[in-house]
Amino acid sequence: MKSFPPWERPLFLIIMTFVGGYMNAYTYITRNKILANMHTANMSKLGINIALGEFRYALHFFAQIISCMLGVVFSNWIRHIVTKNKYNKDWRIVALLLESIGLFCIGLIPLSTPDYLVTNLVSFFMGYQLYLFRKCLDISHNTTICTGNIRTVGELLFDALEKRSLDSIKKLLIFVFLTFSFALGTIPGTLISLSISTKAVWVCSFILLGQALWMNKYNLKYEK
Repeated sequence: MKSFPPWERPLFLIIMTFVGGYMNAYTYITRNKILANMHTANMSKLGINIALGEFRYALHFFAQIISCMLGVVFSNWIRHIVTKNKYNKDWRIVALLLESIGLFCIGLIPLSTPDYLVTNLVSFFMGYQLYLFRKCLDISHNTTICTGNIRTVGELLFDALEKRSLDSIKKLLIFVFLTFSFALGTIPGTLISLSISTKAVWVCSFILLGQALWMNKYNLKYEK
């Protein structure tokens, strides 16, 4: 059986997907019900507002989409810089530490700051995270968006119904839980944001720090 590093295993990716859901709830509660990493909806709202002549609102949704794209670009740039400098561990350790710092800084931004600045920052970091981890057990998985994951569950459900094997049922259950861990993350994301407002994002900052330490521990063990 193939051996997978922690960042391609279910538990690690459940935690990362939990963070994606948490961050969506965070902006929804603290920034006037904006879902910062729901870009299928943002694409629709972009076109709808252009059609209605509401160009100022269209620009708002366009900016969120571009922010997500720039997050992916930045993630690629970090990978390029880290690997170019011959970093002897997985480059995503550095990337997670930077995301942890970025989310911590977002928690310092007061509510008086215009919503679009914060939601664009969150969209940037969710695009950034989207690039970091893209597979679980060699199957495609996204940690900040859900449509592709729902499709994966549908494919695995068909596979389980057809084969009726223990392995196919196990994979189905794993990816069902992976997919719904996004919704699971929105529950504390909502409750904690209602309780402590903007600083609720620090929960995710510390989670990402823990994930980076987990990866580093694995790399140190592997080096030995």
